[in-house]
Amino acid sequence: MTSDIRDELLGGVGSRPLLRLRHFVLLLVIGSVGFYIYYLLYGGNSLMRLLQLYDEEQALNDRIVQLQDENARLRKELYELKLIFDEQ
Repeated sequence: MTSDIRDELLGGVGSRPLLRLRHFVLLLVIGSVGFYIYYLLYGGNSLMRLLQLYDEEQALNDRIVQLQDENARLRKELYELKLIFDEQ
């Protein structure tokens, strides 16, 4: 009976390195996933960069509309000036 208890106790000691390896692998997987999520959010091709590019695109589109309006106004002014000088 005492040998059964001793075998059970010693069997638990023998499995500890395997348990430590599982913990190490689990921590490695969790760390890798955490790093990947960090890279997705803040890396070179990240979500934050994508949002910045969308903001830049919106600003450029607004600038295009502004320049088109200014171009139309200047074309009208040029046309009116041509009419004035052609009449003289």
